[in-house]
This record gives sequence, structure tokens and C-alpha cells, in this order.
Amino acid sequence: MLAGGVIAHHTGTLPGIAAATLNQQSTDRLIRFKQRRGPFLLLADQKATAARIARYFSPELRRQMHAAWPGPVTLVFPGRPGLPACCYRKGLVAVRVDSSLQARQLAHACGGLLASSSLNRRGGAHLRPDRNLQMRFHHYLDGRIIGLPPAGKASSIIRIRRNHSTVIRR
Repeated sequence: MLAGGVIAHHTGTLPGIAAATLNQQSTDRLIRFKQRRGPFLLLADQKATAARIARYFSPELRRQMHAAWPGPVTLVFPGRPGLPACCYRKGLVAVRVDSSLQARQLAHACGGLLASSSLNRRGGAHLRPDRNLQMRFHHYLDGRIIGLPPAGKASSIIRIRRNHSTVIRR
């Protein structure tokens, strides 16, 4: 992935596809696979990594991070500049420290952050990171990681604005 690849993997929620955020070739390949320009979820290896990308660190953001992570909760908050454009939407980033140790280790191996999304293509059903997937999309994927099957349910999403939070999806 650090060399520009994209990988299919399991998370604690749905199977995902991920790219190293700091490698433009890798994020470009993610965009081509997903058939959209973003924004993509950022999977962080730990809370401290996620905290470093926050534009400001409100008491509510701190509370939500400690209550929700690691776990199946995505927090949306204003992000610092410096990440690829595909990670932002109107200055906001969506970040999760996943419950899957394997997903956290993968993020750690890529510098602490992965640009990630659910493993499906525009308008299509969720795919599984199996051998058939790798063969079918070999021109997009450099590999797959076999792990524990995910929970099969999308993460909850909570938006943090200053010192208030709003549940977007349960």
C-alpha cells in the first residue's frame, strides 16, 4: 500500500477497501475502484493519531473519542489541512479507530491512517474480500487480508460541532 497499492480487508463493521493516505497513487486507485472522488473514511491506528488531525479539540470531541473508540463509531469533525482532498468534505473529516485489531495494525503499518471505504462499487452490493474479488478486480486491488468476518452492520456516525454532537446514523 505504501508503494501505491489498494487492499481489501475486514473491519469491525463491513468489509473495506483501503489506501495509504499519504500516497497519491494509492488514493487515486481507491477513487477509481469506488467510482467517486470521496470523501473517504479515515481509519486511524489509535486515538492519538485521530486527535492529531482535528482542527480543534473540543471537550465534546474528546468525550466522544474516549467513549466510542476503538469501536464501530465514526466521528465527523473539522480536520486540519494536509490530507489528500479525497479525505475532506467541506473541511470535515470522518474518522474511526476500528474495533478490529487487524484494521488498526494495517493503519499503523501505513503511517497511522488509511483512506477507506466499504467494499462495494457505486450502487452495488457489499463484496467480500475473497479470492474471486481479487481475481475480478485485480487491476484495482493489490491484495486482500483474510481475517475475522465483520459484524455486517455499518458504523454509527456522530458529527461533532464545537461542543455539540449530532447522531447522523445509528
